[in-house]
Amino acid sequence: MAPVENVYMEIELERMKDEQYRAEVFSWLVRNYQDRIFHYCIVRLGAVYGEEVAQEVFVTAWEILAKFRHASTLETWLTGIAKHKCMQAFRNRTRRQAMAKTFVDDIRAQAHSTVPGSPEDMLIDQHQFVVLAHGLARLRDDERLLLNLRYYKGLQVAEVADLMGKSEVVVRKRLLRTLQRLRALIDAATSA
Repeated sequence: MAPVENVYMEIELERMKDEQYRAEVFSWLVRNYQDRIFHYCIVRLGAVYGEEVAQEVFVTAWEILAKFRHASTLETWLTGIAKHKCMQAFRNRTRRQAMAKTFVDDIRAQAHSTVPGSPEDMLIDQHQFVVLAHGLARLRDDERLLLNLRYYKGLQVAEVADLMGKSEVVVRKRLLRTLQRLRALIDAATSA
């Protein structure tokens, strides 16, 4: 049975124990869903960690492919694996800290990518950047990560909530409190 490209593939469950058949099904999955899964993971975790986690998704898919039972579509099944792997990566403290550092580096790169204006404008921009950087540095890692996911990566509140395993209401409240805390830190720095 040759896989059909870009349409639904009928999987014969009784043949999943056959290594060659399972390899055909897996190849079809990779060809048809690789880009979507990579994009899903990269949007949530950044390029480096997203790519790593996307690879883990396909390794896991290979390992448990014989257990697929049509309770959902293949795309939903793979996306579920990706969601679970992204949440695991987010919960992993070491990765989370490295992601937060990466996001700060990304923000710095973005902040320095604009064409400078007059010397006075550059001085004001530099001062504002320093004040913002100090404010961000005083936030907790999870607060910085929350701000980066929402405002730098541009994820919707629902996506951030999904990634963090929290409700949208909780994420909205945390965003509000984090922004208020950042504002207070910036105000304190500028009034000093």
